[in-house]
Amino acid sequence: MDLGTIIIGVVGITLCAIPFVVTNRIKKKKEKELLNSLQEIAKQNDCEISDYETCGCYAIGIDTPKKAISFVSRTDEGYLKQQFVDLSTIKKCEIANISRSSSGNSIDKLNLNFTPIAKNSANSILEFYNSKINYQLSGEYQSIEKWNKLINSIL
Repeated sequence: MDLGTIIIGVVGITLCAIPFVVTNRIKKKKEKELLNSLQEIAKQNDCEISDYETCGCYAIGIDTPKKAISFVSRTDEGYLKQQFVDLSTIKKCEIANISRSSSGNSIDKLNLNFTPIAKNSANSILEFYNSKINYQLSGEYQSIEKWNKLINSIL
C-alpha cells in the first residue's frame, strides 16, 4: 500500500466517526444538565437523590427516606421545568396514557398523576412523554411503569 491510500483511509474513517462522537457528547451534556437540575431541586427541598433515572427529555429522582420525588423535564420551548412531590401528602399515583385516536394506538402523552390526600389540593402531574417534544417513544413507557410501581410501593 502506498502512503496516499493510507491517508485517504484514515481521513475517511475520521469523517465517518465524527458525527457519532459529536452526537454522543451532546447527549451526555444534556443528561448532565438534567441531572444537575434534578439535584438542585432536591437540595432546595432539603432532600438527597437516592435513586434516579434520565431518559430522553426528563430526569426523575427519589429520596426514599424522606418520601419525595424530584422531576425535571424539557418543555416545548426548550426550558427546564422542575417539579417536586412530597409523597407524604399523596393518596394515589397512576399512569395517564393520553392517546390521539380512540383506539389508543398513537400515544400523545404519558403522565404520572398524583392524587393528593387533601381534597382542596391540586393534582401533581409529571410528564414523561409528549409527542410534540419527542417524535417517538424511547423507553419512556417502561420507565413510567417502573416509577409508578416504585412510588406505589412507598405509598
